[in-house]
Amino acid sequence: MLKDDLRNKRILITGITGFVGKALSNRLKSSGAIVYGISRSVNNDTRNLNADILDYPQINKFIKDSKIDICFHLASASLVEEGQLHPYQTFKVNTEGTLNILESARINNLEKVIIASTSHVYGKNKVPYLESYTPRPTRPYETSKACTDIIAQSYATSFNLPVLIPRFVNIYGPGDLNFQRLIPKTIKSVFENSEPKMWGGQAVRDYLFIDDAIEAYLLLAQISESKVFENRVFNFGSSNLISVEDLIKKIIMISGKDLKIKKVNDKREGEIEAQYVSSIKARKLLKWKPKFDLEEGLMFTIDWYKKNSVQSIKSNIQK
Repeated sequence: MLKDDLRNKRILITGITGFVGKALSNRLKSSGAIVYGISRSVNNDTRNLNADILDYPQINKFIKDSKIDICFHLASASLVEEGQLHPYQTFKVNTEGTLNILESARINNLEKVIIASTSHVYGKNKVPYLESYTPRPTRPYETSKACTDIIAQSYATSFNLPVLIPRFVNIYGPGDLNFQRLIPKTIKSVFENSEPKMWGGQAVRDYLFIDDAIEAYLLLAQISESKVFENRVFNFGSSNLISVEDLIKKIIMISGKDLKIKKVNDKREGEIEAQYVSSIKARKLLKWKPKFDLEEGLMFTIDWYKKNSVQSIKSNIQK
Protein backbone atom coordinates (compact mmCIF):
# COMPACT_ATOMS: atom_id res chain seq x y z
CA MET A 1 0.00 0.00 0.00
CA LEU A 2 1.22 3.52 -0.85
CA LYS A 3 2.29 5.47 2.20
CA ASP A 4 1.27 9.07 2.82
CA ASP A 5 4.81 10.31 2.16
CA LEU A 6 4.26 10.10 -1.62
CA ARG A 7 1.02 12.08 -1.55
CA ASN A 8 1.39 15.46 -3.25
CA LYS A 9 4.95 14.59 -4.29
CA ARG A 10 5.82 15.95 -7.71
CA ILE A 11 6.84 12.82 -9.59
CA LEU A 12 8.24 12.60 -13.11
CA ILE A 13 7.96 9.49 -15.29
CA THR A 14 10.03 9.40 -18.47
CA GLY A 15 8.48 7.07 -21.03
CA ILE A 16 5.08 7.71 -19.45
CA THR A 17 3.17 6.49 -22.53
CA GLY A 18 4.85 3.06 -22.44
CA PHE A 19 3.41 -0.11 -20.94
CA VAL A 20 5.00 0.26 -17.50
CA GLY A 21 4.90 4.07 -17.57
CA LYS A 22 1.11 4.15 -18.00
CA ALA A 23 0.52 1.65 -15.23
CA LEU A 24 2.84 3.49 -12.85
CA SER A 25 1.25 6.83 -13.68
CA ASN A 26 -2.27 5.56 -13.04
CA ARG A 27 -1.27 4.03 -9.72
CA LEU A 28 0.50 7.18 -8.52
CA LYS A 29 -2.34 9.48 -9.58
CA SER A 30 -4.95 7.34 -7.83
CA SER A 31 -2.85 7.60 -4.68
CA GLY A 32 -2.59 11.38 -4.62
CA ALA A 33 0.79 12.01 -6.23
CA ILE A 34 1.21 14.85 -8.73
CA VAL A 35 2.46 13.09 -11.85
CA TYR A 36 4.42 14.62 -14.72
CA GLY A 37 5.50 12.79 -17.85
CA ILE A 38 8.00 12.95 -20.67
CA SER A 39 7.56 11.00 -23.89
CA ARG A 40 7.90 11.41 -27.63
CA SER A 41 4.14 10.83 -27.86
CA VAL A 42 2.06 12.36 -25.08
CA ASN A 43 -1.55 13.48 -24.74
CA ASN A 44 -2.71 17.04 -24.07
CA ASP A 45 -2.14 16.81 -20.32
CA THR A 46 -0.41 20.07 -19.35
CA ARG A 47 1.86 18.12 -17.00
CA ASN A 48 3.29 16.07 -19.85
CA LEU A 49 6.17 17.13 -22.09
CA ASN A 50 6.43 15.91 -25.66
CA ALA A 51 10.19 15.62 -26.01
CA ASP A 52 13.06 13.35 -26.96
CA ILE A 53 14.96 12.06 -23.93
CA LEU A 54 18.15 13.13 -25.73
CA ASP A 55 17.15 16.81 -25.66
CA TYR A 56 18.94 17.82 -22.45
CA PRO A 57 18.10 21.57 -22.42
CA GLN A 58 14.38 20.86 -22.79
CA ILE A 59 14.43 17.99 -20.27
CA ASN A 60 16.36 20.00 -17.69
CA LYS A 61 14.10 23.06 -18.05
CA PHE A 62 11.02 20.90 -17.58
CA ILE A 63 12.41 19.24 -14.43
CA LYS A 64 13.41 22.62 -13.00
CA ASP A 65 10.16 24.43 -13.86
CA SER A 66 8.01 21.54 -12.63
CA LYS A 67 9.93 21.39 -9.32
CA ILE A 68 10.19 17.61 -9.55
CA ASP A 69 10.84 15.68 -6.33
CA ILE A 70 11.25 12.12 -7.63
CA CYS A 71 12.00 10.78 -11.10
CA PHE A 72 11.27 7.34 -12.51
CA HIS A 73 13.43 7.01 -15.62
CA LEU A 74 11.74 4.39 -17.82
CA ALA A 75 12.35 5.82 -21.30
CA SER A 76 14.70 3.62 -23.30
CA ALA A 77 15.30 1.48 -26.34
CA SER A 78 14.00 -1.67 -24.69
CA LEU A 79 14.15 -4.63 -27.07
CA VAL A 80 16.99 -7.07 -27.74
CA GLU A 81 16.05 -7.18 -31.43
CA GLU A 82 16.11 -3.39 -31.66
CA GLY A 83 19.63 -3.41 -30.30
CA GLN A 84 20.72 -5.95 -32.89
CA LEU A 85 19.25 -3.95 -35.77
CA HIS A 86 20.14 -0.46 -34.53
CA PRO A 87 23.04 -0.78 -32.06
CA TYR A 88 24.26 2.83 -32.37
CA GLN A 89 20.84 4.31 -31.62
CA THR A 90 20.28 1.84 -28.78
CA PHE A 91 23.52 2.85 -27.07
CA LYS A 92 22.84 6.53 -27.67
CA VAL A 93 19.28 6.53 -26.31
CA ASN A 94 20.01 4.38 -23.28
CA THR A 95 23.30 5.92 -22.18
CA GLU A 96 22.84 9.56 -23.14
CA GLY A 97 19.18 9.59 -22.10
CA THR A 98 20.09 8.29 -18.65
CA LEU A 99 22.97 10.74 -18.41
CA ASN A 100 20.60 13.62 -19.15
CA ILE A 101 18.26 12.58 -16.34
CA LEU A 102 21.08 12.08 -13.84
CA GLU A 103 22.72 15.42 -14.63
CA SER A 104 19.42 17.27 -14.29
CA ALA A 105 18.71 15.41 -11.05
CA ARG A 106 22.11 16.47 -9.73
CA ILE A 107 21.64 20.13 -10.66
CA ASN A 108 18.08 20.31 -9.37
CA ASN A 109 18.69 18.30 -6.17
CA LEU A 110 16.04 15.66 -6.68
CA GLU A 111 15.08 13.59 -3.66
CA LYS A 112 15.34 10.31 -5.52
CA VAL A 113 16.07 8.98 -9.01
CA ILE A 114 14.96 5.48 -9.99
CA ILE A 115 16.69 4.18 -13.12
CA ALA A 116 14.89 1.20 -14.67
CA SER A 117 17.26 -1.63 -15.50
CA THR A 118 16.93 -5.29 -16.45
CA SER A 119 18.12 -8.73 -15.45
CA HIS A 120 19.68 -8.96 -18.93
CA VAL A 121 22.68 -6.95 -17.70
CA TYR A 122 23.97 -10.00 -15.82
CA GLY A 123 24.62 -11.91 -19.04
CA LYS A 124 26.64 -15.09 -18.65
CA ASN A 125 26.59 -15.32 -14.87
CA LYS A 126 25.48 -18.19 -12.66
CA VAL A 127 21.72 -18.24 -11.97
CA PRO A 128 19.93 -17.08 -9.97
CA TYR A 129 21.55 -13.69 -10.51
CA LEU A 130 22.57 -11.77 -7.39
CA GLU A 131 22.94 -7.98 -7.08
CA SER A 132 26.60 -8.47 -6.16
CA TYR A 133 27.43 -9.99 -9.54
CA THR A 134 29.52 -8.01 -12.02
CA PRO A 135 27.43 -7.56 -15.20
CA ARG A 136 28.64 -9.64 -18.14
CA PRO A 137 26.50 -8.54 -21.11
CA THR A 138 27.36 -9.18 -24.73
CA ARG A 139 24.66 -7.88 -27.10
CA PRO A 140 24.09 -4.14 -27.65
CA TYR A 141 20.80 -3.85 -25.72
CA GLU A 142 22.10 -5.65 -22.65
CA THR A 143 25.41 -3.81 -22.77
CA SER A 144 23.73 -0.42 -23.14
CA LYS A 145 21.67 -1.11 -20.02
CA ALA A 146 24.78 -2.20 -18.11
CA CYS A 147 26.39 1.08 -19.16
CA THR A 148 23.45 3.05 -17.74
CA ASP A 149 23.79 1.08 -14.48
CA ILE A 150 27.45 2.05 -14.17
CA ILE A 151 26.81 5.69 -15.08
CA ALA A 152 24.02 5.87 -12.48
CA GLN A 153 26.21 4.35 -9.78
CA SER A 154 29.01 6.78 -10.64
CA TYR A 155 26.66 9.75 -10.18
CA ALA A 156 25.35 8.29 -6.94
CA THR A 157 28.83 7.86 -5.48
CA SER A 158 30.47 10.99 -6.85
CA PHE A 159 27.67 13.45 -6.10
CA ASN A 160 25.85 11.82 -3.19
CA LEU A 161 22.83 11.45 -5.47
CA PRO A 162 20.04 9.17 -4.17
CA VAL A 163 19.88 6.72 -7.09
CA LEU A 164 18.12 3.36 -7.12
CA ILE A 165 18.50 0.75 -9.86
CA PRO A 166 15.80 -1.95 -10.07
CA ARG A 167 16.75 -4.90 -12.29
CA PHE A 168 13.55 -6.56 -13.44
CA VAL A 169 12.89 -9.85 -15.18
CA ASN A 170 10.40 -9.80 -18.09
CA ILE A 171 7.36 -7.71 -17.14
CA TYR A 172 3.99 -8.62 -18.67
CA GLY A 173 0.29 -7.93 -18.18
CA PRO A 174 -2.79 -6.01 -19.35
CA GLY A 175 -2.03 -2.92 -21.41
CA ASP A 176 1.14 -4.06 -23.16
CA LEU A 177 0.73 -2.87 -26.75
CA ASN A 178 4.16 -3.95 -27.97
CA PHE A 179 3.45 -7.00 -30.09
CA GLN A 180 7.13 -7.67 -30.60
CA ARG A 181 7.30 -9.00 -27.04
CA LEU A 182 6.70 -12.72 -26.57
CA ILE A 183 3.52 -12.73 -24.48
CA PRO A 184 1.54 -10.07 -26.43
CA LYS A 185 2.76 -11.55 -29.73
CA THR A 186 1.65 -15.05 -28.75
CA ILE A 187 -1.76 -13.87 -27.48
CA LYS A 188 -2.28 -11.95 -30.73
CA SER A 189 -1.52 -15.06 -32.81
CA VAL A 190 -3.82 -17.22 -30.68
CA PHE A 191 -6.72 -14.75 -30.95
CA GLU A 192 -6.26 -14.68 -34.72
CA ASN A 193 -6.36 -18.50 -34.76
CA SER A 194 -2.85 -18.53 -36.12
CA GLU A 195 -0.15 -20.94 -34.97
CA PRO A 196 2.27 -19.00 -32.71
CA LYS A 197 5.77 -18.95 -34.15
CA MET A 198 8.67 -20.09 -32.02
CA TRP A 199 12.39 -20.34 -32.59
CA GLY A 200 14.37 -22.49 -30.19
CA GLY A 201 12.02 -22.71 -27.26
CA GLN A 202 14.21 -24.17 -24.53
CA ALA A 203 15.42 -20.86 -23.07
CA VAL A 204 14.22 -20.50 -19.46
CA ARG A 205 13.02 -17.12 -18.24
CA ASP A 206 11.09 -15.52 -15.37
CA TYR A 207 8.00 -13.35 -15.86
CA LEU A 208 6.73 -10.68 -13.46
CA PHE A 209 3.13 -9.44 -13.53
CA ILE A 210 2.76 -5.68 -14.05
CA ASP A 211 1.04 -5.05 -10.69
CA ASP A 212 3.94 -6.66 -8.84
CA ALA A 213 6.43 -4.54 -10.80
CA ILE A 214 4.53 -1.34 -9.99
CA GLU A 215 4.49 -2.27 -6.31
CA ALA A 216 8.27 -2.66 -6.48
CA TYR A 217 8.66 0.81 -8.00
CA LEU A 218 6.49 2.38 -5.31
CA LEU A 219 8.40 0.71 -2.50
CA LEU A 220 11.68 1.99 -3.95
CA ALA A 221 10.27 5.52 -4.06
CA GLN A 222 9.56 5.27 -0.33
CA ILE A 223 12.78 3.66 0.87
CA SER A 224 14.65 5.58 3.56
CA GLU A 225 17.63 7.68 2.54
CA SER A 226 20.08 5.58 4.53
CA LYS A 227 19.00 2.43 2.72
CA VAL A 228 19.32 4.16 -0.66
CA PHE A 229 23.04 4.68 -0.25
CA GLU A 230 23.65 1.25 1.23
CA ASN A 231 21.54 -0.64 -1.31
CA ARG A 232 21.31 0.96 -4.74
CA VAL A 233 20.61 -2.15 -6.81
CA PHE A 234 17.59 -4.45 -6.33
CA ASN A 235 16.53 -7.53 -8.27
CA PHE A 236 12.83 -8.17 -8.87
CA GLY A 237 11.56 -11.52 -10.09
CA SER A 238 8.69 -13.87 -9.35
CA SER A 239 10.37 -17.29 -9.64
CA ASN A 240 7.87 -18.09 -12.39
CA LEU A 241 10.55 -20.05 -14.25
CA ILE A 242 9.39 -21.49 -17.53
CA SER A 243 10.77 -22.32 -20.97
CA VAL A 244 9.62 -20.30 -23.96
CA GLU A 245 7.92 -23.37 -25.42
CA ASP A 246 6.03 -24.17 -22.23
CA LEU A 247 4.98 -20.53 -21.89
CA ILE A 248 3.49 -20.53 -25.38
CA LYS A 249 1.71 -23.82 -24.67
CA LYS A 250 0.32 -22.36 -21.43
CA ILE A 251 -1.09 -19.32 -23.25
CA ILE A 252 -2.73 -21.60 -25.84
CA MET A 253 -4.21 -23.74 -23.08
CA ILE A 254 -5.59 -20.82 -21.08
CA SER A 255 -7.07 -19.33 -24.26
CA GLY A 256 -8.96 -22.56 -24.91
CA LYS A 257 -7.68 -22.80 -28.48
CA ASP A 258 -6.70 -25.93 -30.39
CA LEU A 259 -3.46 -24.72 -31.90
CA LYS A 260 0.05 -26.05 -32.31
CA ILE A 261 3.31 -24.15 -32.19
CA LYS A 262 4.95 -23.36 -35.52
CA LYS A 263 8.69 -23.84 -35.09
CA VAL A 264 10.96 -21.68 -37.19
CA ASN A 265 14.68 -21.87 -37.82
CA ASP A 266 15.48 -18.29 -36.84
CA LYS A 267 17.59 -17.88 -33.74
CA ARG A 268 19.18 -15.10 -31.70
CA GLU A 269 22.91 -14.88 -31.62
CA GLY A 270 24.34 -15.00 -28.12
CA GLU A 271 21.09 -16.19 -26.53
CA ILE A 272 21.56 -17.35 -22.93
CA GLU A 273 19.71 -20.53 -21.99
CA ALA A 274 18.65 -19.52 -18.46
CA GLN A 275 18.13 -16.04 -17.02
CA TYR A 276 16.45 -15.33 -13.70
CA VAL A 277 17.21 -13.48 -10.47
CA SER A 278 17.22 -13.89 -6.73
CA SER A 279 14.83 -11.40 -5.09
CA ILE A 280 15.85 -12.21 -1.51
CA LYS A 281 17.24 -8.70 -0.97
CA ALA A 282 13.98 -7.01 -2.06
CA ARG A 283 11.94 -9.37 0.07
CA LYS A 284 14.10 -8.70 3.11
CA LEU A 285 14.73 -4.94 2.90
CA LEU A 286 11.60 -3.75 1.08
CA LYS A 287 9.19 -6.39 2.34
CA TRP A 288 8.27 -6.91 -1.31
CA LYS A 289 6.98 -10.16 -2.70
CA PRO A 290 5.02 -10.94 -5.87
CA LYS A 291 1.32 -11.58 -5.39
CA PHE A 292 0.58 -13.13 -8.80
CA ASP A 293 1.74 -16.52 -10.02
CA LEU A 294 2.22 -16.99 -13.76
CA GLU A 295 -1.05 -18.75 -14.53
CA GLU A 296 -3.12 -16.15 -12.66
CA GLY A 297 -1.25 -13.30 -14.31
CA LEU A 298 -1.68 -14.81 -17.77
CA MET A 299 -5.41 -15.28 -17.16
CA PHE A 300 -5.81 -11.58 -16.28
CA THR A 301 -3.68 -10.62 -19.28
CA ILE A 302 -5.50 -12.79 -21.81
CA ASP A 303 -8.86 -11.62 -20.46
CA TRP A 304 -7.78 -7.99 -20.98
CA TYR A 305 -6.84 -8.60 -24.61
CA LYS A 306 -10.09 -10.50 -25.13
CA LYS A 307 -12.16 -7.61 -23.75
CA ASN A 308 -10.28 -4.99 -25.74
CA SER A 309 -9.84 -7.16 -28.84
CA VAL A 310 -6.49 -7.30 -30.58
CA GLN A 311 -7.88 -5.65 -33.71
CA SER A 312 -9.10 -2.54 -31.88
CA ILE A 313 -5.80 -2.36 -30.00
CA LYS A 314 -3.88 -2.48 -33.27
CA SER A 315 -6.09 0.28 -34.66
CA ASN A 316 -5.39 2.51 -31.66
CA ILE A 317 -1.65 1.97 -32.03
CA GLN A 318 -1.76 3.08 -35.66
CA LYS A 319 -3.62 6.34 -34.91
